[in-house]
Amino acid sequence: MKKWLIFSILAVSSIVWWSIAAPREEIRCCVAGSITINPATAQKMDAVDRSDDFASNLESISLELPAYDDAVFLREGNVALVTAHDGKIWRVNLADNTAAPLADVPLMAWGIHEDPGSSAHVYFCSAGSYENRPPQEVAGLYRLDLDSLAIEPIVLQVPDTTINLQQPVVYADGDPKAPELQADGGGGPSRKIAVCDNLEVSEDGRRIYFSEPFYYENASADDAIDEAIALAPNGRLWRYDLDTGSVRLIAEGFHFINGVLYDPHPGKMREESVVVTQTSLFQVVRFYLNGPKSGSYEVVIDGLPGMPDGMDRDAQGRIWLAMFTERSPLLTWVHQNAWIKPLVMRLPTSLLLSQTQKTGVVVLSPDGSKPLYSAFYKGPLLSSIASAVPASDGIYLVSARKPHFFDSELPNF
Repeated sequence: MKKWLIFSILAVSSIVWWSIAAPREEIRCCVAGSITINPATAQKMDAVDRSDDFASNLESISLELPAYDDAVFLREGNVALVTAHDGKIWRVNLADNTAAPLADVPLMAWGIHEDPGSSAHVYFCSAGSYENRPPQEVAGLYRLDLDSLAIEPIVLQVPDTTINLQQPVVYADGDPKAPELQADGGGGPSRKIAVCDNLEVSEDGRRIYFSEPFYYENASADDAIDEAIALAPNGRLWRYDLDTGSVRLIAEGFHFINGVLYDPHPGKMREESVVVTQTSLFQVVRFYLNGPKSGSYEVVIDGLPGMPDGMDRDAQGRIWLAMFTERSPLLTWVHQNAWIKPLVMRLPTSLLLSQTQKTGVVVLSPDGSKPLYSAFYKGPLLSSIASAVPASDGIYLVSARKPHFFDSELPNF
């Protein structure tokens, strides 16, 4: 009798735990099937691996600075603005190695980008840590005036769309079916932005692309982990047009869209395509907006050795990918054996993040197809690189969990 009672208690406890620990419906409804990670890319990365040189060239610039997510250099070259985890944008002066808070922003800023048309402004994405949001503060795309320090909301609402879970979509610029919210509120139903993650500003400064890795009400940090494991196709890319004030859907139905860059377009009025990172799928993907491939997408490179976060281009047009963390054998196995995901997503987030892993950078050719450089690091100096920002004197590495600036010499390749 006692054994039966113990068994019953354990069974009931297991059922209750299984229910309480379940990821939200928007994720558990859409867990991807098993996938095979392309091993060819890892072999190409091994051929250009410079991890030893990378480690020896790291220079930590100690600053009184919170952990942060992204950085942008202003035109004077030795001053950077960083989006810190304390909910402020900080000003870093590398001439005298000082840092100080510049502006208190809504929620918490993540991606940040200069305004090509004005040295007096920067744009930033604000999303915060999802939880405990002050009700008066709203996620979205904002502009900071560097003279007055005034913060202006640019995009707080986007078209309310329903993702086709079976078929991702890219909208060509000329497609009249693309959901678009007009400046006067016309264009159909709209909703609040859930997560404005990263952004890119067109060369002429008139269009802003921003990523929304997922959308649902009251998102939490735990949801981001579940998204990465499930490979739920909840990612979207949006574009704001400063000339018309409209917000247009560029693509949806992708996996955790994060970093975004426009492609070079010499001799043409505007970009024909943009590239994005699918962080949890270890990919870079190109969306075609104009030209013969408009309305389509292609995988530029897959099977990356880590989880790509932010992207930047250097003066030669090469793409610098921040590898937030390496692609561990465990995560690779989980993606290859999707049957285990309902269990893994119920484990405590602290347990899933407890293993310290390597972080690093990958450099791709300007079109993204060819690995040129790869370096990973595990040690006391550096962890969780969220952005790798090229500058004239080196590569500045944004370490999301270490309050320092890291400078690595520009490698020759």
